Amino acid sequence: MRKEIKTSLLLSRRSLLQASSALALLPLFPFAARAQSRADSVSIARYNRNDMPAAFKQAFAEAQTVEVPADMVCANFNSAVFIPAGKTLLVRGGIKGNGKGRFVLQDGCQVVGEQGGRLHNITLDVRGSDCVIKGIDLSGFGPVAQIYIGQKEPATMRNLLIDNITVHDANYGILRQGFRDKMEGVRITNGRFTHLQGDAIEWNVAINDSDILISDHVIDHIDCTNGKINWGIGIGLAGSTYDNDYPESQAVKNFVVANITGSNCRQLVHVENGKHFVIRNIKAKNINHTFSKKAGIDNATVAIYGCDNFIIDQVNMTNSAGMLIGYGVVKGNYLSIPQNFKLNDIHLDNTHMPYKSRGIQISSGNATSFVAITNLTMKRATLELHNKPQHLFLRNVSVMQDSAVGPALKMHFDLRKDVRGRFMAKEDTLLSLADIHAIDERGRQSVDIDRVDQQHVNAQRLNFKLAVTQK
Repeated sequence: MRKEIKTSLLLSRRSLLQASSALALLPLFPFAARAQSRADSVSIARYNRNDMPAAFKQAFAEAQTVEVPADMVCANFNSAVFIPAGKTLLVRGGIKGNGKGRFVLQDGCQVVGEQGGRLHNITLDVRGSDCVIKGIDLSGFGPVAQIYIGQKEPATMRNLLIDNITVHDANYGILRQGFRDKMEGVRITNGRFTHLQGDAIEWNVAINDSDILISDHVIDHIDCTNGKINWGIGIGLAGSTYDNDYPESQAVKNFVVANITGSNCRQLVHVENGKHFVIRNIKAKNINHTFSKKAGIDNATVAIYGCDNFIIDQVNMTNSAGMLIGYGVVKGNYLSIPQNFKLNDIHLDNTHMPYKSRGIQISSGNATSFVAITNLTMKRATLELHNKPQHLFLRNVSVMQDSAVGPALKMHFDLRKDVRGRFMAKEDTLLSLADIHAIDERGRQSVDIDRVDQQHVNAQRLNFKLAVTQK
């Protein structure tokens, strides 16, 4: 009897393995599916709220995306959390800190704001390639910058996208320190920057970077009231030490700043020691000296210092300080002068400007260089040209300035007795003027021109006489 029972219950080895496999696998499929679902996204609300940095670290270890739900504000986020490569922080609610907290983005990381997602006194620290920051609201005077970009060691980072962010009531919006590392392919687009102490976007000593687009931003009320020197600019880009030979290795280069609407600040766009760049489609109003009074920076809608090979196109300014294109100067030493550039479609209307303000002031020169100024109109402002580039072209220029203020057009080429005269071009010089109209408020000619001694002078359709000095 025992033998029959045993025989009836015995299974072959193959049958046993098949049955065991079937029993083992069947319950695992639904559990595995649920585990995968949990790994895709988790809510930070599931974790310990008494230690938010630790909660985020644990959540990122367990999921691809960590979500802050719309009804939750994570408080006391006051230390660094490294987001693992390729993972996403999705913020629909809020995260708050005291200025010491930061999320460090490594390769492929994303920080995405939805439904009013916001960070307060938190820094987003970009240290990887293929990173995305978009849709997020950033504020807080705790950190120096809301978004910081830069490595402590030499590295190359590529393909950064910062899109559709709002930065307000803070110090700097986006701060790049680029002297150690390299960035290729940066898109900073569709931002709104308001009520900042520092710059909206500062791209500093970025001598290794290339393919940079900064476009479609609204910038309003950038005003440094805390006495910090050089704070309070809309968009600023800078290379390294000025050098009149303009070596590629020292310049910030290969960038476009476009489609910027700015108001209520001291300077809107600023470039130091740059080359191969375009500034295009700028709309400005109320750019004046009453903002950032102690920051030690010039008052101008567009300020260019010691730059080579650039275009400024489609700039419309209303009741604002105009443009300054000037020398690269360090501690009173004139190290470089702008060269090889074009200004086109520039309009400045200061009819209702309550202050005496800069119009457009340009210094240019060097032995082999050109400057072209075309399609320019200015009301109650002065166009000033200093020093002598090799070839200077002016076409379709109309300027008006009140006689009590000064001439509408100044052309001071003669710096033979000035230390800056060393930048004057002397060989094969050309001055070409056509359709130039410079008047005061009564329609009378209004010009101040010193020594015109260029070797080739072409002048037609001027409302003033041009006296040429023979060498």
